[in-house]
Amino acid sequence: MTFLRRSFLLFICGIVQVFFSITVLMVVLDFIPFDDQLSKLMFFPGVLIIITSAYMTLSYYFGNQENNAALYDEYFAARYYKLTAVGYTLNGIGLFILFSMQDYTNWTFQSANNMIFQIAAFAWLIFGVLLVWFSIGDYQESKSG
Repeated sequence: MTFLRRSFLLFICGIVQVFFSITVLMVVLDFIPFDDQLSKLMFFPGVLIIITSAYMTLSYYFGNQENNAALYDEYFAARYYKLTAVGYTLNGIGLFILFSMQDYTNWTFQSANNMIFQIAAFAWLIFGVLLVWFSIGDYQESKSG
């Protein structure tokens, strides 16, 4: 595993999450019609994250120890913790806003379904953008050595 490879994997995962979240938000906001094919493809970002996580975990445990020491240093941990804190903060604020703008007097199954889509799309968007941001940091680190 190298900085460039990790950057590429995280960038692909992040872009896929951002694409699917924007698509779901466009469906929920009625900019595009709901398509059954889109519903069948919703598992794709999660599967991609699981496969990438498994690959990165296996490369960490079974890879070159010198590379691992360079890839997973204190700078990596600090970037990871900062971006994770930002992600959970934005998610918490977004969930509060999504829950507060619901009309609970006219609550239907369709309203509940839309809210679940909104929550999923918002979380995918936040963490997809943060994955892209993190991968850009890895790319810059790969260029500087």
